[in-house]
Amino acid sequence: MSENGFSGFCRADGRVGVRNHLLVLSTVALTNRLAEMVAESVPGSLLLTAEFMRGLRGRDVLIQNRVIDGMIRHPNVGAVLAIVHDAAAGERMRETLAHAGKPSDVLVFMNAHGMADAVAEGRGALMRLAAAIAGAARETVPWSRLAVALECGGSDATSALFANPVIGRFVDWLTDRGGTAIVSETAEFIGAEPVVRSRAATPAVAAQILDRISRIEEMMKADGEDYRGVNPTAENLAAGLTTLVEKSMGAVAKTGKAQFVACLDFAETPQQAGLCFMDTPFFSPVSITGMVCGGAQLVLFGVGVFNPSGNPLAPTIKVCGNPATMQTWADSLDLDVSGILSADRNIDEMATALRETVARVAGGAQSCAESWREGQIIAPKSVAAL
Repeated sequence: MSENGFSGFCRADGRVGVRNHLLVLSTVALTNRLAEMVAESVPGSLLLTAEFMRGLRGRDVLIQNRVIDGMIRHPNVGAVLAIVHDAAAGERMRETLAHAGKPSDVLVFMNAHGMADAVAEGRGALMRLAAAIAGAARETVPWSRLAVALECGGSDATSALFANPVIGRFVDWLTDRGGTAIVSETAEFIGAEPVVRSRAATPAVAAQILDRISRIEEMMKADGEDYRGVNPTAENLAAGLTTLVEKSMGAVAKTGKAQFVACLDFAETPQQAGLCFMDTPFFSPVSITGMVCGGAQLVLFGVGVFNPSGNPLAPTIKVCGNPATMQTWADSLDLDVSGILSADRNIDEMATALRETVARVAGGAQSCAESWREGQIIAPKSVAAL
C-alpha cells in the first residue's frame, strides 16, 4: 500500500470517487418501477429506488432533498440518470444537474407516451451516459482526499476492545494526513458526553454536539422511554455488554483520539477536514445514509454480532473481532481482528491491515457488502406527511 495515497476518479468539484457508478435514480416512489426497467438495459448500472415521498413537511422536505442532492453529487457517481414524475420536477432537476459537474440526463415520466415509450427513452439516455464515462481512468491521489463514514453494530465486548479501536487507530492515521471521518448515531453518544467535552476542537463545537445529544435524550423521555434504562438492548446484553456507558464508550472508540472539528446536520457535507460528528438516528441504514450523502466515499463498520447494513453508493468494510462471528459470517466480513484476543496480533498491526484493506477497496476491490449488494438509502422523517 502506498503511504502517499490511494487510487480514485477525480471529479470536477475537486472530490475523488472510489467508484465510477452509472446511477439510475428514482426521485419519488411513483417512478421506482420505471427506474428498475431502465436500469436493466445497462448491466452494472447502480439502481437507487428509495421510498421518496410527496407531501412531506418542514424539516423532512429539507432532509429528503439533501439526500437526493447528496446522491447526485456524490463523488462515487460518474454519471446520473434522474427519473422524476412531472414536468415541474423535471425543470428543478435539470437545474440541480447543471451544477453537478458530471454527465447527466433527466427522464420525466409524465412526458412519455405510455410506459413502453418511457422505458425506451430512459434506456437510450442511460446507454449514452454509459458511453460518456466508459473511458474514465483512476489516478493516485493523497489520503487527504478520502472521507470515511464510521459505523458499528451488533455491539459486544469485542467491538469495544478490538474492532472499534482498530478503526479508531485508522481514523487517527487518516486525519493526521488531512483526511476526513464522520461519526453519527447521536443516541450512541448518550453517556459519552465527557469525551465530547475533552476532544472538541472549540467550545462552540462541544456545545453544538452536546446540545444534539441532550435533545435526543429529552425527546426519548417525552415519548415515555428513558434511553438510559432500555440500553444496552437485549441483543447487546446477550453479547456481554452491561451498561449504557460501557456501550457508548465502546462505540466512541471508533473515533480514535482525534478532535471533533464540526457538528453536522443529517447528510450535510463537511466544510473542513478532520473528525466530524453528524446528528442522525441510530438505525444503521439511516445513519449510514446521512454520512454517505454527506460525501463519505467509504464506510468502516465495526461488528460484534453480525449486522447486514451497508450502502449501495459507498463500499462498506466490515471489521470484526469476535471469533464466533468470524466463523459464522466469514463470507460477509472483510477484516478479522480477533487475533488481538488470542494475542497473536496487536492493535497497531491490525490497523496497518485495515489501511491496506481500505487502499485495496478504494482502488476497486469489492467489499463483502458490495458482493452481496447489501445496503439501503433511508431518509428519516419526523412528522406525518400531508
